[in-house]
Amino acid sequence: MAPMAGRRLVRFSLAVSLALVGAACHREPAPTVQAPPNPTTAPSTVLAGCVVDQGSARPPSPRAGPSPGDYTIVQPGILVAASVTSRPPFESLQGGHPVGFDIDLIAEVSRRLGLRPEIQSATPSSVLTDVAQGRADVAISALSIRADRRSLVDFTDAYYAADLALTVGVGQARGFGLSALAGRVLGVPGGTTAESCARSTLLPQARLASIKTYQDVSAAFTDLSVGRLGAVVADVPTSDRLVQAVPGLQMVQIYRTGDAYAIAIARSNPKLRDVINRVLGDMRRDGTYALLFQKWFQVQPPSG
Repeated sequence: MAPMAGRRLVRFSLAVSLALVGAACHREPAPTVQAPPNPTTAPSTVLAGCVVDQGSARPPSPRAGPSPGDYTIVQPGILVAASVTSRPPFESLQGGHPVGFDIDLIAEVSRRLGLRPEIQSATPSSVLTDVAQGRADVAISALSIRADRRSLVDFTDAYYAADLALTVGVGQARGFGLSALAGRVLGVPGGTTAESCARSTLLPQARLASIKTYQDVSAAFTDLSVGRLGAVVADVPTSDRLVQAVPGLQMVQIYRTGDAYAIAIARSNPKLRDVINRVLGDMRRDGTYALLFQKWFQVQPPSG
């Protein structure tokens, strides 16, 4: 089945995307990262309305270790992955090409399945329906495992545990309290756990004027830096990266959500889920996952 006509496909070189992974296989050192950031510290708490309900995972298919003939893909020899390429460091465009932790991860998964990866540009509203309706094989886009999504798609095992961070201007950071946001606008990446948390909990608690959603979350941090927003809520690694890139901002609160990111797969294709789970497990065991994690986040992945 061909992808929807007119949908923009962003193709990228497997050889380039997997250069880092090749180094790992030969036990060469990871690429040099200029000026690794200091770990961000901020007090953490739990907000009841911001804890993610992941729902119940479907059991794996009875057969272990499926072969390529056991699952279906949209195009022969290609793993088509829908992604919203505006969520650094998970995915973004650099010179028109997709880059990021998710991009490298799905490229390596594809390679181990003997397939060529192809990133299909999507929007927050289409990224899961592209998979459910057969326009893409998988979706990878810092996607939270949520109970309300399980009726539409299946999820692989989680590959990233994600909490949320509240970021403000440095002038507000000392002695910060939510009351400081009364009457202000809060920026969030649209269609994410951050938006759900903001609408259900932060909007009434902080007495916000409104919530503004962004498809490109980096624009929210820019708006915050020039005073168009009172604060931004986004996942911790994205916030950490953008706080370093945009002067005058500081993370002041971390909300522990129980959130986790996974690869979305059509419910009608459980054997593709199973074989990707097997590959993700192999990548953790052989050190490839840790290498990719360190490349994009400059720290070792959490254990467990």
